[in-house]
Parts: sequence; structure tokens; C-alpha cells
Amino acid sequence: MVSKNIIAILAIVTLATTLGISPAFADWDKTKYPSIEGTIPVESNEDYSNLTQITLVDAMTIAENKVTDSKSMYAKLSPINGYLVYKVVMTNDDHEYSKVLVDAGTGDVLYVTDAKSFDSNKKKKHSDNRHDNRHDNKHDKKMRDYYKDMTPEQITEKKKQFKEMGEAWKSLSIPDKAAMIMHFMQMKLQWDIMSEEQKDEKKAEMKDKWKGLLTASPEEKKQKLEEFAQSIK
Repeated sequence: MVSKNIIAILAIVTLATTLGISPAFADWDKTKYPSIEGTIPVESNEDYSNLTQITLVDAMTIAENKVTDSKSMYAKLSPINGYLVYKVVMTNDDHEYSKVLVDAGTGDVLYVTDAKSFDSNKKKKHSDNRHDNRHDNKHDKKMRDYYKDMTPEQITEKKKQFKEMGEAWKSLSIPDKAAMIMHFMQMKLQWDIMSEEQKDEKKAEMKDKWKGLLTASPEEKKQKLEEFAQSIK
């Protein structure tokens, strides 16, 4: 289950799976946004990393101030309809998610999607794309394979641990989340040029680093994430 995309999100499958925000990532670039007008015009293939006037922390904070019943879970700098924005994934206590487009120049909120659950979004995708559900089928197969040798009781416990990890991540400060997002995005860039042997070494290193995290108490989960965030700042 470890892939370069998962590593871009949170380095290892334990963290990536347990954040409880995979629905948002599954459709990260599939949302159809309306026409927007930002302040930094860009081309899709342009190197725009040095064009921003606000930070990732700024964007996540602005998104939380805009959608007051939700917490920012992830953010990414991206060109949307010709303008540079931060796309911020938000989640609320009902486990619904939404996305906020924040202008990378002024910090203005340009668009907020409606909040929706993963189940409702998945049903819509199946309705809209009956003949092309390969992504969903692949994801579903991975989850079936992950749980296939577990008893019902073990599956219940594992899902509980996943939920706790999601809550631990959600409860982190915005600077801590932003630090880890930026760290793992850098890892993704490194991953793209690694040899298979180097990738295997990195997987083993991260697996060892996070060993025992999933079975730790909720308080220990949060503490370990906070300690890691401090270590990379």
C-alpha cells in the first residue's frame, strides 16, 4: 500500500490510512471549480513555488477562520483556472469534508465547496462514472486486502485505532500540521528520483520510526506526532 502518493501525504501507510481524510485526497484534483479571479496568474506547468505571498500556515489558518466548524487537515499549492491558490482540505465533527481555495497572493478566500461525506461523494462518482470506476475498485481492493486476515473483532479495533489517529492529527496545531505536510512533500520529491533499493530503505526507516504508533493511546499518538513536528521544524 505504500506508494509515492501516499508518502507525499504522510510518508507511510500507517499515517496515511489513519488520518481519516483519504476521501478528500482521492478526489484532490477532480473537483470542478467555478471561474475564479486570483492575484497571481500562472500556467499549469509553470514553476510557481516562489510566487506565493502567504505561507501554508497562513492559508490553513484563513481556511479555518472561514469554515468555523471545521479543521484544516491538508493543504497544497496549486494553479486553479489560471491562478495560484492554496487548496485546503477541511473536515468537521461529522466527518464531512470540504475544500477552500485561498488566494496565494492576498489570502482572500476565493471559493468554498459544500461539505459532504465520503459515502455521498462515492455514490455520486459511481453514478457519474459507471463505466470508469477503476480508482474506486483499486482503493476498495486495497482495503479488503488489508483486513482480509483479521477477525471481525480485530477489524473493529483497527478501525478504532485509525479513528484515533485521525483525531490526533486533527487536534495538532496548524504550524505542526504545516511542518509535516511540507516535510513529506519534500520526501515525495526525493522519492521520485530514488532507486528501488533506496525506496525500500526509506520505507523500512519510516516503518521503524512509527512502529507502535497505531496501537498507542490517543494521548501518545498526539504526543508522538507533536514531537516529530518539532524535530523537523
